[in-house]
Amino acid sequence: MTVFMVISGFAAEYAAAVFSIMLHELSHVLAARACGVKAVMVSVTILGFSALIPEGSCSKGERILICLAGPAFSLVFFVCTMLAGDMIPGEQYFLRLLSASNLMLAFINLLPVLPLDGGRLIHLVLAGNIGMLAAGRVLRRFACVISLFVVAAGGYQLYRSSYNASLIIIGLYIMLITMTGRTESALMNMKQIVYRRSRLLKKGVYPARDLVVLKSTRLSDTLKSMDFDRFHIIYVLDDELNIIGMFTEKEIIDALTGSNDDMTFEHLIK
Repeated sequence: MTVFMVISGFAAEYAAAVFSIMLHELSHVLAARACGVKAVMVSVTILGFSALIPEGSCSKGERILICLAGPAFSLVFFVCTMLAGDMIPGEQYFLRLLSASNLMLAFINLLPVLPLDGGRLIHLVLAGNIGMLAAGRVLRRFACVISLFVVAAGGYQLYRSSYNASLIIIGLYIMLITMTGRTESALMNMKQIVYRRSRLLKKGVYPARDLVVLKSTRLSDTLKSMDFDRFHIIYVLDDELNIIGMFTEKEIIDALTGSNDDMTFEHLIK
């Protein structure tokens, strides 16, 4: 996760934040490993670390566990370093930095903004009820409000301490990922549908969800109403609301693969 809170020009602050972020991402990796998933890549930049974990074969509970692992570890490490700083004689400046870094790291990652951990958790919950794309739209609205609030707080912070613009950087980062998140949401929806086959084969039993569409509905529009943790069966109705066809999500995807995006269910039935 990108280091937001250490744009201060001091090596000790930077080192404490980078070390905290490394442990935060490592906790995600270990939680994924406990669920039987290996991290594909852990990228290292001048601003921090980020773990890429393929969660396609994980259950909803396992995904929640992986998301919570990072903030939970940061909060535990915050408490440990704060207690250690009180118990060990001396000022223990670096322990205080570690404590503050982990508290801020947990707080930032729990914000309801994708791709932060809090955003991923809320997206998991909402997607099961309203679909992934609708959940993405809700989170983008949250992100816009949060980014404006954080930038305003950052302006006040910069006014009070002219050397610290960390909150402004956080707010601008939230705006950036919100503006670029629309395409990612659509791709995420398709990816989860493709991963569903491996989860179904792995479990043998899988929850299903029925969808009802009119024959004039485009196949591509149906994907927007699918959620990540259900296998879908689609019933097609005519203008008198009589059932004239039934398809599985695999049949929809196969049809879209061999046709254009404007194909309707009426064309599919013919």
